Amino acid sequence: MAVKNQLGSFKIESLECCIHFVSTFTFAAIKIFKDKIRVDFSLDHKIESKLIKKYIQMSSSRYLYYIDIISEDEIDGKLMEWIQEAYNKK
Repeated sequence: MAVKNQLGSFKIESLECCIHFVSTFTFAAIKIFKDKIRVDFSLDHKIESKLIKKYIQMSSSRYLYYIDIISEDEIDGKLMEWIQEAYNKK
């Protein structure tokens, strides 16, 4: 699994609604739809990108981002960089 190789130690929690990636907190989640996979993660700053489907400002220093993946080639270095950043927020 590319994410685990790149990030290091974390748990994968399989819930009825989604899959959570958890270190000391949930740093990313994946939800499976019929025609896409939705990835969400939170960061402490706002980012601008066409990849971001939606974001919610949870507080002055917390943003929750949603990215929809339709094809495997959309899982790129930028997405992995954001997930790495979310993981490193410990």
